[in-house]
Amino acid sequence: MQSALSHAQTDASALQQLMACRIQLNVEDKLLIDEPSDEPSDESTLVALLSEQLAHIAQKQLVEIRFEYQQQVRSLFLLDGLLAAQLHLHAEAYISALAQTQAEANEALCDIEIENCTNRAFALAKRDCAQAVNCYSDAGNLASQLKLLYQAIEALSHRTLAGITPMLAHLNTEKTERCYWFSKPHQARVLSLNLFDKAPQAQTAQSLILTQGTGLIAQPLLNANRLFIPISGNEFESLTLKLLQLIDSLTLSLNQPDTDWLSSQGSDWFKRYQAKDELALVLMAGSLEELMQEAKAMQTFIEKARLTIESSASKHSASKPSASTSLVFKTPAGSYFAASPLGDKGLTFVYPGVGTVYPNMFSDLHSYFPELYRELEREGDLAAMLQAETIYQDAAYAKTAVNVSVKDTAEMSLSQLAISGVGASYLFSKLLTGVFTIQPRLALGYSMGEAAMWASLAIWQTPHSLIDATQGSAIFNHEISGKLQAVRRDWQLNEDAPLAWNSFLVRATSTEINPLLADFPRVYLAIEQGDTCILAGCEASCLQLLARLNKRGIASNKVTAMHTAPSQSQRNAIQGFYTLGLKATACETQVRFISAAQHSPVNIDSMSIAKSIADTFCAPLNFTALINTAYNQGARLFVEVGADRQTSTLIDKISRQLELGADGVQEPILAMACNAKGSDTIVSLLKCLAQLISHRVPLSLAALMPQSAAQSATHSATIHADKTAAKTIASHSANACALGHYSNVFQEGEPL
Repeated sequence: MQSALSHAQTDASALQQLMACRIQLNVEDKLLIDEPSDEPSDESTLVALLSEQLAHIAQKQLVEIRFEYQQQVRSLFLLDGLLAAQLHLHAEAYISALAQTQAEANEALCDIEIENCTNRAFALAKRDCAQAVNCYSDAGNLASQLKLLYQAIEALSHRTLAGITPMLAHLNTEKTERCYWFSKPHQARVLSLNLFDKAPQAQTAQSLILTQGTGLIAQPLLNANRLFIPISGNEFESLTLKLLQLIDSLTLSLNQPDTDWLSSQGSDWFKRYQAKDELALVLMAGSLEELMQEAKAMQTFIEKARLTIESSASKHSASKPSASTSLVFKTPAGSYFAASPLGDKGLTFVYPGVGTVYPNMFSDLHSYFPELYRELEREGDLAAMLQAETIYQDAAYAKTAVNVSVKDTAEMSLSQLAISGVGASYLFSKLLTGVFTIQPRLALGYSMGEAAMWASLAIWQTPHSLIDATQGSAIFNHEISGKLQAVRRDWQLNEDAPLAWNSFLVRATSTEINPLLADFPRVYLAIEQGDTCILAGCEASCLQLLARLNKRGIASNKVTAMHTAPSQSQRNAIQGFYTLGLKATACETQVRFISAAQHSPVNIDSMSIAKSIADTFCAPLNFTALINTAYNQGARLFVEVGADRQTSTLIDKISRQLELGADGVQEPILAMACNAKGSDTIVSLLKCLAQLISHRVPLSLAALMPQSAAQSATHSATIHADKTAAKTIASHSANACALGHYSNVFQEGEPL
């Protein structure tokens, strides 16, 4: 309870008094038959145990139930909801109803009686069974039942079904990813915990209806297997000295393996870090041994970099090293150091186009940023924004309660890809700008990424309205995708005529392709991007052109006519589609928005924004020229904001072709992504942050700060009685109660 007492807003003295006078119950993990009993009793059931405590709760007493779970002693705390609100405490979950059915002596319950018990619980809770995630398990002894309740509480507070997979066997789930437990807008998550004796002699059935609370538990970004140490200084010598100090600290800790280095000494390095220092490095590693190796390698590099820069400076008689002598140290683990930081003046957010989303993308991100996901839920339909039923396996199970499988993203329609792609970018924009307070100076998008940038950077007043609009849009479902009505009209094909459309990525330049297009009128050069291009059009004609080029093309197997001549007929419709109201603060933005449709930044008004999007969508996209335009306007650090890393690799290649400056020298640029398919979600994010820190981009490290020993102590769950429910207990049922965890603020009403 130390962490609860440390909260500034919590009434610590009152809470201490409650703890001192609490009722304590210890439940041992033993067989029920070992408990002496002269007659049948329901005292060994979870429902009975919780019901018996309601009298104490009504008297404003705190009840602690202690039991062993995962080789640790855990506690459940029961407390009156009104009193919890007065003490500014959160709840992790609420018990809306309890119900229990017990057979007569020497008799067993039938299936109908067990089902009636569950139905009675739902009736008491005034909840619909179809809207709940229903969990079933053998009851076991009382300690086992408390373990199951604890798991159900964690599922609600962590907003994931991963921990209760064994209780979802009726859904035929073989594997449950740690993805977010999505819910309908403005509806609380509901979980029914149904416990019964092993068949065929089931004598007792119990049902508990739980709803989500407002208490959220965030997993720490850093741990013993994910280390991240920032070090700053104004000279190379200062960095070297601090690295030596770190190495000495690690040497001592490696000789004392029981020491929690991250929570003790690791947090000190965050306190020593100075955002105003001119230089900074970040060390990343998977263990203390690896951290030692990373530190020693960094130390060696810094000494070489210092000598190189000093030598170059003396040769050029310059006070500052030229761009050509800029040195960067980067390891596979993520450690990073830029000897000549680029700064944040050229920080550019890059929004990828459609087709970057992938099954179960960043499925565990919510467990580290639960407040962010709650904020997104309050803004709109998060599940629809990410197309959760298609992307996430857990979401499909929770929604349908039947055996389903995640679609391959190749089967998704253009509208689904567009919505989920923009949704992913929106989420990561909120993460970077809200949690880490990173503020871009410029923004641009690859194809449909232009719409994503306007939706994500606080310009449009109601960006969530685009979800339903896109789902029902004839433009994205019929005209430039689906049946390709715009193409049929342009090619003068009737409705029934076969139309095999595809697009191909080919390693060739526009100079090689353009002379051949006249011979293939149904093939279009849709996108130029560095040393590759994308051809789109009639599949057979595309293959013939590729054969003429003597090149192999990689088929996308996506049906979209964006950036081709037939899409021109949809230009006015697209402009109207994206003519949206702006936020009152939109014109105050310091971000310059770069469009592929023009060389100067886009004016911040509804008409200009919609026109630039329509012009981009309906014309061939020259991404190489777009990056060149951004570079000429000062873009230097490119951060891809969205799923996977579509544009980062392209920008790296394009950077080698950029136009030279007036002095004949090209300033260095860097492209990075905050997410990468196939890589650990958090490690990918940390690698991105490490580079930004070393390039001296201002950002908040609060979310990265390692927890102290007190903060990282094992959390216990707390139970609050719902003050809106009746205080009386009916036969085999109980009044509504609530479970939760101590926190700063207790929010009344239906938790969301």
